Amino acid sequence: MKQIKSLLFLLLLTIQPGFINVLSAQSNMKTDKPLTRKEQSIVPIAAFTTKGDMTQLRISLNSGLDAGLSINEIKEIIIQIYAYAGFPRTLNALSTFITVLEERKKNGIHDEVGKSSSPVTSNENKLKRGTALQTKLLGKEMKTSTADFAPIIDVFLKEHLFADIFSRDILDFKTREIVTIATLASLGNAETQLRSHINVGIYNGITETQLNNIAEILQIKTGPIESNSIKEILKNIYMKNNENKKSEQNPYTLVYDGAITENIKGKVNIHPVSYKIKDITIVANVYTPANYDASNKYPAIVIAHPNGGVKEQVSGLYAQHLAEQGYITITADAAYQGGSGGFPRNVDKPANRIEDIYAMADFISQYAGVDTSKLGLLGICGGGGYSLKAAQSDKRFKAVATLSMFNSGLVRRNGYMNSQLSTIQERLKQASDARAQEAAGGEILYANNSSTPMTKEQIASIPVDLYRQGIEYYTITYSHPNSSAKYTLSSLLDLMTFDAATNMDLIEQHLLMIAGSKADSYYMTEDAFGKAVNAKNKELFLIDGATHIETYWKPEYVNQAVTKLTQFYTKFL
Repeated sequence: MKQIKSLLFLLLLTIQPGFINVLSAQSNMKTDKPLTRKEQSIVPIAAFTTKGDMTQLRISLNSGLDAGLSINEIKEIIIQIYAYAGFPRTLNALSTFITVLEERKKNGIHDEVGKSSSPVTSNENKLKRGTALQTKLLGKEMKTSTADFAPIIDVFLKEHLFADIFSRDILDFKTREIVTIATLASLGNAETQLRSHINVGIYNGITETQLNNIAEILQIKTGPIESNSIKEILKNIYMKNNENKKSEQNPYTLVYDGAITENIKGKVNIHPVSYKIKDITIVANVYTPANYDASNKYPAIVIAHPNGGVKEQVSGLYAQHLAEQGYITITADAAYQGGSGGFPRNVDKPANRIEDIYAMADFISQYAGVDTSKLGLLGICGGGGYSLKAAQSDKRFKAVATLSMFNSGLVRRNGYMNSQLSTIQERLKQASDARAQEAAGGEILYANNSSTPMTKEQIASIPVDLYRQGIEYYTITYSHPNSSAKYTLSSLLDLMTFDAATNMDLIEQHLLMIAGSKADSYYMTEDAFGKAVNAKNKELFLIDGATHIETYWKPEYVNQAVTKLTQFYTKFL
């Protein structure tokens, strides 16, 4: 047992149920560290210089200096932007920067000047130097129809943009591409160039996470138009680079077996929707039953996905199956996760997940044809624990069910099967330090942030079913580009003090809890079920022979779960 617990401890440092990394097919496009504070500060400087908003630029320049950008680095950022936004915007920005520096000097702030550009030592002419630098930046020789049509523009591009500007080594290629991407997104109507530079940025080490960081910062600072242009291009790039994956073979990026591929009249249909939780955009899928008529009334079911999962995986599978039984169903990506908005990415706090469930109920209650007096709830894995919490307070839910329930707080605190009891205080200290670093504007730290995939042999050697089969499910058989293992380390402050099984006596609704008879996670379902002393007609249903993950996909087990859920909701909704 001691050996098992030691192995579990090592596993828990890198993976948690439902939190499995999904790697892009393109090696340079890994889910990796977010932008540093210094890199983040570049984005609004580029955006407001491009837009000519000197008031906001003044604020952003101060923030950039405070984040560690040198005077010469900021000057170089602004100078580079003139190639895209023109001299007037650049000259105005430089004038504003002079004013900011004078004000800071008067206030006793001494900013680092930083290094100057190294002198050019090559004897080659500018065209040759520019061509070589462009090829190095892009990883290949660039040929365009515009160069054939107007050759002089190609000369200007190579001699001036590359030989004169990009050759200046004050900024490296990655930083220059952060500047360019933020500039083009803020400029607008430059999608072709933006798409090109996003690919160049990826080639030069900008990760998918960091590109999403740029989009999220622009959304906060300037608005959704600039942000969405990057997100849409990222989505298309991902689809192109993963064209053999299930998610790209399906127009709705659904990866579960038997998923809807088109909406056909008289059949179950899927409807991608979005709504807001405060200022965060939530993306969801609504499934309507066959022969859906908005003038009729239907019972509805809210479905919460597993930790680290997305709506296109197991929660979508059950949403579709229950729609086939006559229910209107909804499943949404959690805030800060999947395709939904929110920054920093992959914040994983219980309060947010519970609010996600409330918000799904809000949205579906307004959906045409929904009978609000017949609202059910289904939570899967971590979504099951959060569903129990939501049902304790939200009495709109008349019938509550869980599948393979996972008590996230219990596991984050004690470790899986109580394997980390001795390190609770140590991990709380790590989370506290991470929170302090975030508050000071430092780099956001993540748990489970490894970008190195496990080999098949390593996966096969894992003795714990939940982890072994979970890795196979999330990274191999049913992977989705929006599903991610990582979460902010500071989230543990909230997770480790949370417990889905407290106050279970507040659940007075009808309750069904489903688990596999061979699930090593079953102890969490058993514990919560025993505490639901006031639930009406409560039932614990075991699927014979099933493990935790097998209830997500294996047809014989999924069919048993759907049959039981249908009986339950039919009787109590």
